[in-house]
Amino acid sequence: MPRTEEQNQHLREESRARILETALTLFARYGYEKTSIRMIAQEADIAQGLLYNYFAGKEQLLFAIFEQSMRDVRESFVLADDASDPRPPLERLIRGSFAIVRRNLTFWRLSYGVRMQATVITGLGQSLHAWTDTIRQTLEGYFRQAGVAQPEIEAAILFAQIDGIAQHYVLDPEHYPLAAVEEALVARYRSS
Repeated sequence: MPRTEEQNQHLREESRARILETALTLFARYGYEKTSIRMIAQEADIAQGLLYNYFAGKEQLLFAIFEQSMRDVRESFVLADDASDPRPPLERLIRGSFAIVRRNLTFWRLSYGVRMQATVITGLGQSLHAWTDTIRQTLEGYFRQAGVAQPEIEAAILFAQIDGIAQHYVLDPEHYPLAAVEEALVARYRSS
């Protein structure tokens, strides 16, 4: 019996996710530069030619991984903007950010390892800069709304704190006191 279009779509989505996960793992293990499409296809158990039906090449895979991290960050800002939640926006953002990192722990552990590679930074180029500028500007808006004196500086500090805390947590999630650190960070920004 032939598969339905819905079943075919589900299989395509599963294959795409497996390719992305494999690429991320190999980029973290061997480096972006040393990982080939052939290696990704073999590890993902997919024919190399078929892989090109999903991604035009390594660069497109890198951008798809980058987009996945941007989706998580955008989700944290959606949580921050949830007016039905009575907590202040910065508290919602902080708690949401760490909830997402906990939920996607493996992705973020590997992603941090990949995104600091020189060839990845160069490859992402302007997209990376635009993404970080957007995050900082959004944070600045929260601080401006709260009447904070130097919203640009406070945004840079909070961005670095969330990112740094997340990196330390993913390195050793069993021993890093994320809950306590999260509470301390929320307490610092509660009045903002």
